[in-house]
Amino acid sequence: MKKIVLTAALSVLLFSCSSGPESVAEKFTENLAQGKIEEAKKYATESTKSMLDLVNGFGGFPVDPDFEFKAEKDSVVGNKAWITFTNQKGEEDVIELVKIDGKWLVHMEADK
Repeated sequence: MKKIVLTAALSVLLFSCSSGPESVAEKFTENLAQGKIEEAKKYATESTKSMLDLVNGFGGFPVDPDFEFKAEKDSVVGNKAWITFTNQKGEEDVIELVKIDGKWLVHMEADK
């Protein structure tokens, strides 16, 4: 019985981590870096999707096949999260995410 409970608990933990804010930020940025805009949109809010379409209409994003996402720290407050990450060049950036209907999504606004 203990094995069943332990296995169930580990499954829930692994499942919840795979769709947490850090995982979503990683999938979003890696798809964006590879030029997979439609795939990146799967991890984005409506306002972020609009921004991606706008930028893509002006020539798109530079493709970086060597991009590597490395999360440095995260901050989660209620339904908002901020993931600080660096790329292979050591450049640091922060991605904001919001939780909508139980799902973490990258959120960007034009006025930021």
